[in-house]
Amino acid sequence: MSLNPDTYQRLEIKPLINANGYITTMGGSIMPDSVVEAMVHASRHYIPLNTLHAQVSARIAELTGAESAFVCAGAASGLLLAGAACLTGTDAGRIQRLPQTDNPCNEFVISLVDPHYYVHQGFQLCGGKLVKVGTREAVTPADYQAAIGEHTAAAVFFLGRQPKQELGPVIDVAHAADVPVIVDAADQVPPRTNLTELTGRGADLVVFSGGKGLRGPQCTGLILGRKDLVEACRLNSSPHSAMGRGMKVGKEEIAGLLAAVELFMSQDEDAVIAEWERRCRHIGAAVEDIEGLKLEYHPPFSLPIPPGAPRLDIHFDAAAPLSARDTLKALEAGDPSIMAGGGDDRLRISTHPLQDGEAEIIARRLGEILRGS
Repeated sequence: MSLNPDTYQRLEIKPLINANGYITTMGGSIMPDSVVEAMVHASRHYIPLNTLHAQVSARIAELTGAESAFVCAGAASGLLLAGAACLTGTDAGRIQRLPQTDNPCNEFVISLVDPHYYVHQGFQLCGGKLVKVGTREAVTPADYQAAIGEHTAAAVFFLGRQPKQELGPVIDVAHAADVPVIVDAADQVPPRTNLTELTGRGADLVVFSGGKGLRGPQCTGLILGRKDLVEACRLNSSPHSAMGRGMKVGKEEIAGLLAAVELFMSQDEDAVIAEWERRCRHIGAAVEDIEGLKLEYHPPFSLPIPPGAPRLDIHFDAAAPLSARDTLKALEAGDPSIMAGGGDDRLRISTHPLQDGEAEIIARRLGEILRGS
């Protein structure tokens, strides 16, 4: 039996235009051709998986300047593995006993600024206890210093939700107490320098999503950092009999993420970001003369998440022909469906997920909706 290779068409699922972000529930990012080709090639051969892991890890460490690297099954699993690594080290007995731990250092100092509770759950699932610091709005290095004690396994820093300039002081505070620092940097590329500078500054484990700014397979993540701790992450992960066995990454995804990192490290980052900014300006120009709208451009590196991407916000007041929420609904209801962000009095358009030509489609459709044509 011959099946139509277009799975979406066979299942009557219509692809959409993503003007919202590299969001898991929308499939992450779109992989470049070279990444897909690497995955296809990898799928056609048997290999010793641990050897592939080792060689890919060495290559990514070479590219980023980190002591070591490991490809994991997404950033959330990478953070759980990082937590497990800080509880067990490379001790086989401790690895086998998780989430039970005889390590008296089993507390993770973690801030409240990040709303993703599954990250907190990950540290608990691997056997850790949480010591929560700060508030939903902010946390300071002094908060960490006050919370770190004799039972602290690691301090967790949410890059983006927490400003980068505070990472150094947090590392200093933690290292003064001989405590490692885990950095959640899932959506923090670009800039490319985050792949090199964070471990260079002293962060012990830094975790990135493979399927967001790196544009690798959606089910991958990347752990960079201290050689002994990255090795502990590996031993706690698949294909080993350990806490992370279910967080499996296949040979195809490992090869795909390597290809994505190699491309990311070699591309003209300034040119990529300039194209994102051009798209913002093009979309804005289509509606800038409409009464009741105010355009706000966020230039590159002005927003914490994702840090490198420019963004266009369109603010709606009472004189606007439609509300922002009704405009969002009209965009979503069109063909193709366009998914943007915002609501209430603001429409938020992110252009970094767009494919070639989609900015022009959004500009035209926005003009039609707001001009009633």
